[in-house]
Amino acid sequence: METTNESPLKKYKRKPKVYIDLPSQGKYSSTGTTHNDTYSQLAVFSMTAADEILFKTPDALINGEATARCIQSCIPAIQSPWDIPTLDLDTILIGIRMATYGDILTVNSKCPHCKSTHTYDVELSELLNYYQSCEYTDTLVIDEFVFKLRPVNYKTLTENQKKSVTLQRAIEVQSQSLVEGSDEHNKFVDSLLNQVADHGISMIFDNIESITVDGETETDRTEIVDFLTNADVNIFSQIKDHIEKQSKTWRTPTQTVVCGNDECKKEHKIYVGLDQSDFFARG
Repeated sequence: METTNESPLKKYKRKPKVYIDLPSQGKYSSTGTTHNDTYSQLAVFSMTAADEILFKTPDALINGEATARCIQSCIPAIQSPWDIPTLDLDTILIGIRMATYGDILTVNSKCPHCKSTHTYDVELSELLNYYQSCEYTDTLVIDEFVFKLRPVNYKTLTENQKKSVTLQRAIEVQSQSLVEGSDEHNKFVDSLLNQVADHGISMIFDNIESITVDGETETDRTEIVDFLTNADVNIFSQIKDHIEKQSKTWRTPTQTVVCGNDECKKEHKIYVGLDQSDFFARG
């Protein structure tokens, strides 16, 4: 009888359950972000027990490590998850959720009319289709300036979120330890407001790749920051408005549902959040 060293368990290991196309198609990714720089029909495997545990670990969630490791585990073709542009992130998370728990996501929502709470089923495949139809406008013309924009990657997004959490914690701690109205309290408030303002402005700068004017293009971040810091506020405001408009386009769309209360039956909209601490906790 012929023997083989291959384990009988091998054929029961994870297999791809979903295939996704990344909306950006690699336009804003570094070379090597995915295997062979392929961005279509990426195989998605279900999460392992270790992946699921990571999403229940607060520190791993805050520093982004849980999401990065899960992406590498479930979509092996993505070799550098930190370099993935944020345009692709929701598509990736939805794909992993679908491969692990299926196409239906159950959402609890309170009716704004009768205040009763009911559960609704959302088809995640419809959300994937929505992201495929979204467009990102990466060129903005303001007067004689041409701004080339690019979405931030997952690493930059995570760093910005950690900074926001740090500032929030500082507010909470100091508000409890300092006497309101005291000189020390006022100095702290002034300092914190400056940090919040600088952080908000910095997040806008992260989206700017280059500025072209008079036939010349500037790509050095220091020069771009210096220019915008000293430019007319109208220029900064237009850039900020454009980026915020792009961000809204790429948010998860709301779903229209009918209230489950037989005495109400009115339509209202529900939002499907993709917060990793919650999105992957619902099987």
